[in-house]
Amino acid sequence: MANAPKKRPPTNTSGRPPRGPRPVTTDRNLRAGLTAASARLKEVNSPELASYVDTVLSVGAFRVRESEGGDNLTIRLPVTARDHIKKAAADMGVDVNSVVEEGFRRFLAGEFRVPARGWERRGTAQAKANLNARPAELLQKQVAETGTLPMHVAADYLMKVFRTGPYADDYQGEALSPGRERMPQVPRAVREQIRAAAGGRASMDIEEGFTKLLAGEIDPVAPVWADTSDMVPFKVRPNDDLFNRVKDLLKDVKGVTPMHVGISYLLDKYGIDPATS
Repeated sequence: MANAPKKRPPTNTSGRPPRGPRPVTTDRNLRAGLTAASARLKEVNSPELASYVDTVLSVGAFRVRESEGGDNLTIRLPVTARDHIKKAAADMGVDVNSVVEEGFRRFLAGEFRVPARGWERRGTAQAKANLNARPAELLQKQVAETGTLPMHVAADYLMKVFRTGPYADDYQGEALSPGRERMPQVPRAVREQIRAAAGGRASMDIEEGFTKLLAGEIDPVAPVWADTSDMVPFKVRPNDDLFNRVKDLLKDVKGVTPMHVGISYLLDKYGIDPATS
């Protein structure tokens, strides 16, 4: 047919959305919408559903991703923590990749700090398992460039968000290998009080003090004894890696050694007066 149109008329009757750029929900709009949804659910007496929305808001799982998922990131976790995270994320409809990315962003912004890798305690060693994630490649690269392994940031942030592992109220922890024998001198009466209070856990409690010092939670101090007429060796075996890290930290601090810090921490933890005679 002559002069037949070679193009479809502008009216689209196919039921498909028109071609061209589609509107994108911004982070701000999505946050506002989720906040409104939570409020509405509470109004209609659905607090449980509202709690799911609030959780998504708190972990920032809705954040727009910088790019498509990068290479697989293998996150090493205690089996119980891995299983808890997977179940909790599934129950709440939260994307683990997005939570990991939120942790990366907060770490890079200085809002989240990975604790010293010595927070484990002896007594209840757990088997480890892998949790696989594919966070944005750019974020993985930026975290790696800080000198901290992305898997460590991811593991700690996931456990913190989902309240498991060392962030669980009932955490007992994993084993640290005992270090070489060390024998700081303490008053005899103080040694007996520490032994009675610690119940065989003095070395582990010293490790706890070392970890707190490395995290900046306590100050390096040396105990001051009121009576030094009956000093005796107190044998302990804190982990060598922690000991050496504390020793390096104290290299410019005069008059304070790692064992000074360890003994002072024991006195403070158990409420023992250094003036005890």
